[in-house]
Formats: sequence, structure tokens, C-alpha cells
Amino acid sequence: MFFLIILFIVCSHHCLAQNLIKNQSISFIQETIATESVRSDTDDPAIWIHPNQPELSLLIGTDKKVLIGGLYVFDLDGKIIQHIDNLDRPNNVDVEYGFRINETYSIDLAVLTERGQKRLRIFSINATTRRLNELIGGNTNVFTDSVNNSAAPMGIGLYKRISDGKFYAVVSRKAGPNRGYLGQYELIWNGQSIDLKLIRYFGDRQGAEIESIVVDDQLGFVYYSDEKYGIRKYNVDPTTNQTEQIGLINTTNLWRGDSEGLALYKTSDTNGYLIVTDQIKNGSIFHIYERQGNNSYINSIKTRADSTDGIEVTSSSLNKNFPYGLLIVMNAIDKNFLLYDWRNIQKELNVIKNNVYYHQFNFIYILLEIFMIICFGLFF
Repeated sequence: MFFLIILFIVCSHHCLAQNLIKNQSISFIQETIATESVRSDTDDPAIWIHPNQPELSLLIGTDKKVLIGGLYVFDLDGKIIQHIDNLDRPNNVDVEYGFRINETYSIDLAVLTERGQKRLRIFSINATTRRLNELIGGNTNVFTDSVNNSAAPMGIGLYKRISDGKFYAVVSRKAGPNRGYLGQYELIWNGQSIDLKLIRYFGDRQGAEIESIVVDDQLGFVYYSDEKYGIRKYNVDPTTNQTEQIGLINTTNLWRGDSEGLALYKTSDTNGYLIVTDQIKNGSIFHIYERQGNNSYINSIKTRADSTDGIEVTSSSLNKNFPYGLLIVMNAIDKNFLLYDWRNIQKELNVIKNNVYYHQFNFIYILLEIFMIICFGLFF
């Protein structure tokens, strides 16, 4: 009986969310800036915030061509200021701050997956020169107990544990088992570079493949896109006793395209938004959920971004174009990235929060949660 009650509530919640998405008139948002084009095939961006002069922050993006791919660094005007070439199909890239070399010195890192070589490439970010410098000499191979596509890394999310500052990389692959699809690796300083240490495999898969990953350091969660199925949520701390899935945003038969890029816009240490890409040719849609709680759906926005894979977002005040941060998304047709002023997105979030249907949805969901609690008390 209790199982039937839970099933009813989960199905009801999904149906309500589905109706909310379908009943919204999705607004089109125009980008503020389009970056210069890369040579071959854009895939995934990251954002690095300058510690003292945010207007000097950097946008980092991959060009995932086999053998001759690259990593591009842009300024906030979208101009290319550095190009690292001859990478063998670099897929995804992520940034994390404050990797400790010793007790007095730390560096910021940009880490990417080099799919063709079945390894990670690790770069330090120099705030003075605004350039990336590769850390060579480390053992950075991944999925060494697998072969072919099961050993080929795609997505990456960096995690800095709040309690002790340890760095981890959560890595997905082109193919893999239905359980234990993701690998979690600790980054360890070896005296001159960084080695990887496999900590665990975790994460279920039911859809096509897994690429996009985002980690919420403060709340201790990792989200990943199980394409054509949904967005899965797990505890990211490898010492957790709660190793099974703790949340799911079901996208099956609801979205027009694959669930792809993920990003977190943080309004505080605990609140904000989870943004998910609905990959559509000639106009990807971005669905926005609450970061906190059960990741309730809020609203969606349409763009001209073509067949978007990776995205990233920041809430940091950067410059006059982006005083409340920006969303950067991959745009296949022009081989570049599009930058969106967060103020334009926030307007749509404010509109939906004043919408009667939105409040009806949340009220009904609260009633369902109360119903579950009452039934649990009656039967147990």
C-alpha cells in the first residue's frame, strides 16, 4: 500500500510538472554577446572569475575535433585571447578554485576531458597574465580498467569538499554499465604536477549516454544528464553512506531534444537555480528549476542557440553588460558560444512566480507531500 501511495505521488508530481511546462508560453531571450568562432566544433564552456577584477574574468570553451581539437579562452567581449591546440577530442571542461600546493600556496584549475587519449588535461589559471598553463607529468588517465568507448571520458564536474578542501573530478564516459557509469577521482599533488586516484564508481544509467555533469559544492550534490531519460541527483561526497540516487527530474517524452548541459546559478550558499539544456536544432530551450529542495520546476526560455550541448552560468557581478552574471551556451551552427545577461532571464523568472498556474502547481504539490506524511503515519 505504501508503495502505491509513493507511486501515486511521484506520478502526480511528474504530471503536474509536465502540464506546467506545456501550459507556459516560453519567452525568447536574445543573447548580449556572441563569441568569436572556434576552428571546428564547439562543445562545452566554463567560467573563471578573476579574484580582484571581475571584468577581467575568462570564458573557456572546448573545440572537440579529433586530433586537432582545442581549448579556447575568451574575454567578456567574446574575443579569443588564448588558443591551446592539438588536443585529441576535448569534450567538457570545468573550473575550480584554490587547489592547495602547500599550506601557503594554491592555484585555480581548468580541467578537461581528452576523449581521444582517455585522460584528463589539467591547466592552472594565472590571474596576472590571464593565461592557462598546463600541468604536465601527472598520471591523469581515467577508466583504466575499461576499453574502447567505456574508457573514453566525456563529461566532467569538479568538486571541492567544504570540510577539508580536497579536490575531486566526477567523470562520465561515452559508454558504460547501467550501474557505476561515473568515475570519481581525487586530484593529488605529486610534488610537481597532479595525479588522479580512483575513489569510486557510481551512478545509474537508463538513457542513451551521460555527458553533462554539475556539482553543487555547498550542498554536496552532483547532477548529471542521463540523455533521453532525465536528470539524476546523487550525494557527491565519496564518504557518504547514501550512495543511491536521491532525486530525478524526469524528461522522458516531455522534452523535444536530449537533456544536455547543466549549470547552477547561486543566489546564496543554499538557494538558486538549476538550469538544464533541451537540445534543439536552430533553437535550444533552457528549463530552469529550483536549486534547493526537490528542484521544483520554475520556467523555461527559448534561444537561437543551435543544438546546444554544454552551458555554464555565474551570479558574480562581472561588468556593465553582466552586472548580475551571465549564462554562456554552446551554439553549433556558428561554432561559438552565446552570452546571456542574467537580468533578461530573471525577468522571466519573476513573471512566472507571479503566475496563478505556478502557484496552483506548488500548492497541489504541497498537499501531496502532506498526504504522503499522513498515509505513512497511518500505515506504519
